[in-house]
Amino acid sequence: MDSNFPGTIVSRQGKSAEEFLSGLFFATKGIMLLQVKEITGLETPVIQNWVGRGLLQNPVEKRYSANHLARIMIINMLRNVTRLDIIVRILEYINGDPNDDIISETELYIDVCGILDEIDYETVFSDSKLDKVIEKYTAKHSQCSSAAKKRLQGGMKTILTYYAASIIKVRADKRMEIIDSAVSQERKGCADD
Repeated sequence: MDSNFPGTIVSRQGKSAEEFLSGLFFATKGIMLLQVKEITGLETPVIQNWVGRGLLQNPVEKRYSANHLARIMIINMLRNVTRLDIIVRILEYINGDPNDDIISETELYIDVCGILDEIDYETVFSDSKLDKVIEKYTAKHSQCSSAAKKRLQGGMKTILTYYAASIIKVRADKRMEIIDSAVSQERKGCADD
């Protein structure tokens, strides 16, 4: 759906989200705030604000783990179309009890990206088609109760729908800029007459 990894300014260059994250965290205990900023395009105070507000756990020894980064990218990919508290509620809904996660946020991000690689807009807006793709990705979580799996599937569906809406919003905003520019040019032309 997009040439960059969702929630980042990093070009995909034919790589999967798993390859991207594995490459970043292969030989390190975590990445520094500056690297998070370079990956996501977020300003340092925004990330620090999210930590301060409890949207993210504190980094360990000033290093952000793959789960930290995945959570930041998920929040970043959805924040233009919904409120931060709603995004956090979706993530909490998926995992329920934070001590008994159904899926790590890294796995969630990788699965969401994998689904995005397979689908188009038509699929996102077709419940039955989207459900089939999500079921394929959640089948590997057979150890989960049926209630937990339903939460995971519902949360993924919500994330994917919000993400599609964010892409549409960006396109609509660009079209509005064209309209605004045309109106400005028309007004300028009328003023010159």
